[in-house]
Amino acid sequence: MVNQTNQKGIALIQVLLLSAILAMMALQFTLSSRQQVQQASAFKDKIAAELELRTLESRVLMALLSLPLYGPYMDLQKDDPIGKVWNFYGKPFAVGDNAEVSIQDVNGQISVFGYGLSNSQPLNQLLLNLGKSESEAKAIIENLANWQGYGSSFGKTLSSKVVRNNYFVSKTELKHIDGINDELYLQLAPLVTTLQVTSFNPLVAPLPVMKTAMPANMALEFNGLRERGAALMKRYIELNPGYDDDVINLSVGDRFEVHLEVKKNGAVAKRSVIWYIRPLERIPVAWLQ
Repeated sequence: MVNQTNQKGIALIQVLLLSAILAMMALQFTLSSRQQVQQASAFKDKIAAELELRTLESRVLMALLSLPLYGPYMDLQKDDPIGKVWNFYGKPFAVGDNAEVSIQDVNGQISVFGYGLSNSQPLNQLLLNLGKSESEAKAIIENLANWQGYGSSFGKTLSSKVVRNNYFVSKTELKHIDGINDELYLQLAPLVTTLQVTSFNPLVAPLPVMKTAMPANMALEFNGLRERGAALMKRYIELNPGYDDDVINLSVGDRFEVHLEVKKNGAVAKRSVIWYIRPLERIPVAWLQ
């Protein structure tokens, strides 16, 4: 009788253990199915975001190619969903509910291009405005030149590290320059260009760059005017009647640093390009980076 009771007890324990194992397996299957559904949904959102990003890129490019950027017909921009909200000084603007674009005219940035650093006053002033000392700014500028094979060090930085000895391929190389840490890089990236700038346009410069080209109060006035969509060229000529149009060009240029971002639920798709826009040429668009 005792043996039968023990056997029944053992059998009950086995049944309970088996039930627990089956319950755990069922729970695991449920969790796994949920994870797979979530992964599939996230992948779907990512694909949708990438597709919308490509569409957005085509729309922005078409707007730059087809809309007049200066001259008597600029009012046509107001009839375009992108043209009526864009700007060329790098301030992000929304396109629809889930997309954001920024367009920076390269002529509004400070160039760190090779021999162009011989005129380093704007970059020097920018570094000072960003909190660097005179000696730190001078060292950074010399290192920028040396990295590209210019200067007295013949391809060595001040700390004697081996350098590229050629022009920058992209802005990310700035991280390798002695004196430019991660914090300074994030500040400089939207303000400088690795391309050559021969005709600076202060009217499309980000505010920190604009402050290197004119008194701070004037820069703030111009920034406020363009935020309100007011005409800037006439006011600039009024305040600077002797400006040199061989050095400064107040019209929008033809090279643009463009950043695009699309969000789809939790998925994000991004793209950054530099376009050289030439609508009347046989090859109307060149991808510079």
